[in-house]
Amino acid sequence: MSLAVYLLVTLVAGQGFAKNTLKDFTSDGCSMSPDGFAWSVNAYLDCCVAHDVAYWAGGAREDRLRADEELKQCITVKANKYTADAYFRGVRVGGSAKLQTPFRWGYGWVEDRGYKPLDMEERSEVADKILSVDWEQIYDSIFLGNKK
Repeated sequence: MSLAVYLLVTLVAGQGFAKNTLKDFTSDGCSMSPDGFAWSVNAYLDCCVAHDVAYWAGGAREDRLRADEELKQCITVKANKYTADAYFRGVRVGGSAKLQTPFRWGYGWVEDRGYKPLDMEERSEVADKILSVDWEQIYDSIFLGNKK
C-alpha cells in the first residue's frame, strides 16, 4: 500500500502546479472616469497610470491601500482635494480583488491571486515586465481613446 501512495504522490508532485503568469501591462488611464478637466484633459492621467501599475501587479491589502493613498495624494497636487477624495472613494469601492473587472486589484495575473503579498519570483517578474513596457504605446492608446 505504501508503494501505491508513494507512486501517486510522485505522479502528482511531478506534474506540479501551473504557475500563475503575469500578462503584459495595460492601462486605460483613470478607469471609467475623466483623466483630467475640460481645459486640461490629461491633467492627472499620469497619477492613474502609476496607480494602474500597482493594481496590475497586485499584492497584499496594505499594498492596495498604499497605492490608493498615493493616487489620492497625486490627484490632490494635480487637481484638488475634492477630486482626489472622489477618486479615492471610487477605487476603494470599485477596485477590489474580489470583483471580476478588468481594473481590479491584481488584474495583470492570469489567475486570481487575491490579496497575497508578492513573493520574490513574482516581484522579479513584475520588474522584468515593467522594464519592457512601451510607455509611448500605453499613453497613445489612452490619448487616442483606445483604452484597454
